[in-house]
Amino acid sequence: MSNITNVKNGIELLVTLQLALELMDEYNLKGRAKNTANMFKDALEKDIMQNYHRVYNEDPEILTNSLNFKNQMIVDIASLGENDAILLADYIRKFMENIEEVREKKVLIFDKLI
Repeated sequence: MSNITNVKNGIELLVTLQLALELMDEYNLKGRAKNTANMFKDALEKDIMQNYHRVYNEDPEILTNSLNFKNQMIVDIASLGENDAILLADYIRKFMENIEEVREKKVLIFDKLI
């Protein structure tokens, strides 16, 4: 696996796990599950931080913006009720199936919801 791929995957894991830890704090979870998650996060940070800093030093603004966008998407998705999450999942699937067209047109059109 290349360093860039390793950094990308490591950062995604780190952000996702950090969000999970913050949620655990909101729910006042304690004990073994939280301790295990913290140990995993600490080990992951040690494993990826050197590559993370290298990418960050190359373009901190892009990396920061990317992490902020991903974090906001996670927060937004987590706030949805089940019915809305199902609708969003269908929308995302259709978006991914047509991503080249969306990129080319640089416009996203909602035709209809069925």
